Amino acid sequence: MKAANEKTAYLELADDLQQLIQSGSLRVGDRMPSIRQLAHDKHVSITTIQSAYEVLENRGFVEARPRSGYYVRPRVPASNRLPAQPESSRKLSTVERPDLFDEVFAAVNNPDIVPLGCAVPYDGFYPTAKLASLSNKAFRDHGASALRYSLSPGRIELRKQVSKRMLRSGATVSPDEIIITSGATEAITIALSTCCKPGDLVAVEAPTFFGILRIIESLRLKVIEIPVCPINGIDIDVLDEISDKHPIKACVVQPNFQNPTSSVIPHESRNRLVKLAQQRDFTLIEDDLYGDLTFDNDRPTSLLAHAGGENVIHCGGVSKTLSPGLRVGWLASRSGHAEMTAIKNISFTSNPTVSELVVASFLADGGYDRHLRRIRQRYQSQVLQMRESIFKNFPEGTRVNSPRGSFVLWVQLPLQVDCERVAHEAMSRGISITPGSIYSASKSLTNYLRINSGYPMDERIRQAIRTVGKLCQQQLDEKA
Repeated sequence: MKAANEKTAYLELADDLQQLIQSGSLRVGDRMPSIRQLAHDKHVSITTIQSAYEVLENRGFVEARPRSGYYVRPRVPASNRLPAQPESSRKLSTVERPDLFDEVFAAVNNPDIVPLGCAVPYDGFYPTAKLASLSNKAFRDHGASALRYSLSPGRIELRKQVSKRMLRSGATVSPDEIIITSGATEAITIALSTCCKPGDLVAVEAPTFFGILRIIESLRLKVIEIPVCPINGIDIDVLDEISDKHPIKACVVQPNFQNPTSSVIPHESRNRLVKLAQQRDFTLIEDDLYGDLTFDNDRPTSLLAHAGGENVIHCGGVSKTLSPGLRVGWLASRSGHAEMTAIKNISFTSNPTVSELVVASFLADGGYDRHLRRIRQRYQSQVLQMRESIFKNFPEGTRVNSPRGSFVLWVQLPLQVDCERVAHEAMSRGISITPGSIYSASKSLTNYLRINSGYPMDERIRQAIRTVGKLCQQQLDEKA
């Protein structure tokens, strides 16, 4: 009875606060009452207030700002929010590299191209001075040995620091359960190579990061797609059904701020997902590259923290937080280390020693947490500004996700819009974007785009959004 009353209390409070926002008593940008103060005023528990604010946040009425509280956010009409889940194919298939794949990557370091395609952070957000200082320290402390090979499993200094960081995601992992890799892409490649052989079946999210599809293509694996809800992540019911009918060997999943939808698997669903993998004897390969980029400082858990973490290989790295050029990633798992180490030593040999030492020092001295707080605030602001610009400039009926972390936006256009054509036309105008078709093994999602919000919203970015919006509208006008 108590639980039912508490549920009613926080929902009723959420409804009351929502009415104040909709009536204009609380306006866009206003700070909501503090949790502690409102709990005192309403004579309810802090948990009740926190739950009410979480409901309002999920409804899109408020946003959490680190170390500041909750604020009324700009409202997007319900018709503009993404549907529950995009279309997907449940057919077994092989992966073919999309025509745009190489074109998108070629634009990453071209300063003449507006970088809305690849999910690359703005150079100005890297802690350049700190990294330079730590690099100099690495040479002072280690001398010429800083230039040696760093062989698997990687420098113990870094493995110890990664072990400590994993505690933030709820997972207790010893340094001996961690293998350092040259980036998260290598980590995923090693994980798939460990549990699969050519021709084996792998379940992937639909949509999923196109880099994952490229890895699967290179390993000559077959895939079957599992739909992703833009809010709650992979559809575990469908995965249950598929794994019962087909002998899948692995499932590559992004539980935290999934790329491209930014979905987050609910905490209560994670035990079920890990237990399903244990029951059906397949490996969950967790791509957790964006997990540290939560906007509310409440870092979601790793799948290793659930159901004992068996049948889970966790893959992480610092390319989205510190620098992609450092090339530092890692694997963490309860078993399979001998096999993964062997694959690492044969196929990838070694890691950049200086990078390992620099990242270990950054994690050790507390600078990483300060850096995260700074970039989380910037990314949240940029995502909100980019959403507003998209709604202002894109055709009527456009829908956009509402991320709680990361810095990418998943955009759904009307069905008549061919986003591959839009991407090609945008590139000819010096603008890089990625169409939804490259996030699907079945080449579906043709009316979707992913937009990188990792750069400050200057006039160059705003003009690029206006141009892409016009290209989309032109297609609709042609078919009218």
